[in-house]
Amino acid sequence: MTGTAAARPHGSNDGALSVKNANGRVVIVGKGVVIGRFDKGQVTIKDPNPNDATVPIVTGADATASLNEKTTRYSGTNVRFRMIGGSFTVNVFGTDIHLSAVGRGMVTLNGTIARNRTNDDATYRVNGDPPLPFPTYTLTFPLAPNAPGG
Repeated sequence: MTGTAAARPHGSNDGALSVKNANGRVVIVGKGVVIGRFDKGQVTIKDPNPNDATVPIVTGADATASLNEKTTRYSGTNVRFRMIGGSFTVNVFGTDIHLSAVGRGMVTLNGTIARNRTNDDATYRVNGDPPLPFPTYTLTFPLAPNAPGG
């Protein structure tokens, strides 16, 4: 008998989030993986345990500011970032945000603060559900395996 394996986008205890073309703010407080980019703006990353093996990796930032021993803000154009493993708070404020996250925690999306920018083609997806329009209000929901699409 031959065994087969199925590729899964996330474990049974993890939720998944995908954001495309968003202008505004995306905040994830959780544990797992987050990978993203934006055209112009800033990402603030809090690593509650800066002495563990997980550290934020950010490229393309024009400026970096250490807010305290656990929190750093990166800003610029065409910035890419990732936080793989462990706990984190990732707060992205910018234009043309593209982001993927897998893990557990809380998510807040807000497109109303993107002044003079439209979010006509901006979407988000939760747990592989069909894409939804990026909200023009503050929307908070759990990053969890059975979370509805917001």
